[in-house]
Formats: sequence, structure tokens, C-alpha cells
Amino acid sequence: MNSCIVGIVAEYNPLHNGHAHHLSKALSKSGAEGVVVVLSSSFTQRGEPALLDKWERAEMALCAGADVVLELPVVFSSHNAGPFANAAVDIMIKCGIITHISFGMESPSPIILDTISNILIQEPDPFKTYLKALLKHGLSFVEARAKTLDHLVPGAEEFLSGSNNALAVAYNCRLKQAGSSIKVLPVKRTGTSYHDMEPDNGIASATAIRKLIKNRQFERAFDYIPSFSGKILEQCRISGRVFADTERLWPLIRIVLERLDPGDDPEYAEMGEGLLRRLKRISEGSECLEDLISRSISRRHARGRIQRGIIHTLIALDHDENRNFQAAGPQYIRVLGYSSKGQYLLKRSRKVSGLPIITKSSAPFSDISRKMMDMEHRASRIWESLLDKPDMEREKKARPVVL
Repeated sequence: MNSCIVGIVAEYNPLHNGHAHHLSKALSKSGAEGVVVVLSSSFTQRGEPALLDKWERAEMALCAGADVVLELPVVFSSHNAGPFANAAVDIMIKCGIITHISFGMESPSPIILDTISNILIQEPDPFKTYLKALLKHGLSFVEARAKTLDHLVPGAEEFLSGSNNALAVAYNCRLKQAGSSIKVLPVKRTGTSYHDMEPDNGIASATAIRKLIKNRQFERAFDYIPSFSGKILEQCRISGRVFADTERLWPLIRIVLERLDPGDDPEYAEMGEGLLRRLKRISEGSECLEDLISRSISRRHARGRIQRGIIHTLIALDHDENRNFQAAGPQYIRVLGYSSKGQYLLKRSRKVSGLPIITKSSAPFSDISRKMMDMEHRASRIWESLLDKPDMEREKKARPVVL
């Protein structure tokens, strides 16, 4: 078998035609004999509950041509680009068999990608000086960093405005920092951008597809996803296991915020700078979750940060525990699914992996890995509680999907 194995970081929320195109291109460009997908857990990078559970999304990935699907634990999957990308890349590196990482980009430019990555890693004096000055003027860190990079590399701010480009930089930085031999394999993103609500040439964004599903326009949604994704989605819909309306979070969030005393300032991940107190104050006059979030957005507090902070508060991921998880990195490699070829790849990986490869959540763990898995169980139960027909034992009972 060819030793070239390509890794892909994904949410597949759900897996749509654009994802299928990317996977096909990654295979053809790399000539790889196998594909390993690192898949987000129950809550996504934008701070939202996943549409389907991770095993259903893993099955979609296998049907699309993946051979192995691994879990990106929730303490990393619902985080900003840095921790999200770092953990996903670390899992790929620790697998020991992945030779390439492929990701979609709005504007694949290896030169700009490497230049920006090197500046962020090395942080030369001009970078630090300009960044510090912009932060003093009240800009958010993300905005100040983009403008600083643009000052040093004209066009960098526009480049980083693409969400896929920004993630690509994060992946590339982690590979460089780790001294990994894994090669990057960018693929030009086709169709609409992440947030676009209108389809383009038969491809719709995951956001647009989820909106169609929320509005019960299933037939239209099925036009933009492969038939296997449609079949899995329809089965989940019939069984009451689709989460399509984020407003279902609203009663839970109101309860959590209501319980806070005015003097309380618990430190949940990404909830610093008084953001939790701000949310509590604004929630008292808010009619729904979207109302709360839109009224809370500021120059310092972007939508993504607010949404992730809400999820971290909901699953009680506190600031110190979060820092410990990020410092330690992934503590295990959990298999969500595999094909017949994937079974062979896993056998190879077990011989060289830098982390234990597990298929059950009851496997023996160290203290920090046990805490990481406990958080996974908590997040899964909370996600299940949002469904019409929850299975509160799903995380405990589930075994890898075998295609």
C-alpha cells in the first residue's frame, strides 16, 4: 500500500457537496491510499451544538471516502482557531502514519501562508510593537493581529478575513512549531463561503443547509448534500435525533445566567473581561438567544467568542481547567469509525502512535485524560438533552461505526 496518508480536520455539520469535492480533490492531488478525518465533537468551533451526533457524522465521512474517523474532544472542538487547530494537528502527528494534511482555502497561496505563519511563530520586534500599539487603542486581539500582519505583509488582513484561510494559518503554525514532516495540501474552496445563505453552482454552505433543515425544508436541503448524507439525515430526523434550532439552548442559558449573583464572576473559558456579567445583564431584556448574542456583540467581543463562551459556561469548562487541557493537549486518540482499509491503517497506527488509541470511553486513563473524557460525557449528555428523543447513555454505549 502507498505510504501516503492524507489527514483532514472537519465538522461535517452536515457533510455537503463542497466537503465531498474537497475530499475527492485531496485524494487526487496527494495520490493518497488512505484518508484519516479528525472530526469535531458535540459542539462546534463556532460555539454551536452539532446538527447530528458524532457517530452519524462519522458515517457520512466514511461514505464519502474516509477510512478512519477520529474524535476531536469537546474541550478543543468548541474553541477558537488556535486550540482547535493545535489539538487536531497534534492528533494527526501522534497517529504516526499521516503524511499530508489537506484543508480548504478561499485563496490558496503557499507563500503568504508560510510568511504569515513564520511571523506569528517568531513574533519579531516590529510585529510586537505594532500589535501592542493597536491593542492600546482598544482593538480586539484578533483585529489588532490582522492589522499588524497587514502592516508587515500587505494583503494579509484580507487574506485572514477568509475563515478557511485563518484556520489554514493555524494548522500550518502548529506543524511548524512541532517540527512535523507532515506536508500541507491546500484545496481551493468552491461555491459559497461558510456564512453565505445562497447556494452557488450546486454547493451551499453548512450554515445555509442547517437553516433549511431548521425551517423543515428538507427536500431543498437534500439538493446540496450527497445522497448518503441525505439518507443518514432522514433517518435521524425520523428518529428525533436532529438538532436544528439553536433557540433550544435559550431556556438552559437563561437558567444558568439567572443563578448568578450580581457579585459572582466565575471564570469560564473565553468568558473573561466581565463578559459573563454583561450577558447576564443583557439577558434580562432579551427575547431569545439570538437577541442576547446580537446585543452582546462589541468590538472586543465577537459573535464566535460569545457563542463559545456560552457553550463553555453551559458545560462548566472553567478557565483554569481549560488552560490545563490546552497545555496538556490531546491525551488519547478515540476512534469514531473505520472502513476495512481503515482497520489496516489503525493496526499500523497502534504500532507507532504517541497516544493510546481507544474505541470505548471506559478505557483506563490518567487523571487529566479522565477529566477530559468526563467533560466529553457531560457535553454529550447536554447535547442529547436538546433532542426530541435523547439517549443519555449514547456516549457510554457507542462503539465505532464500521463501514
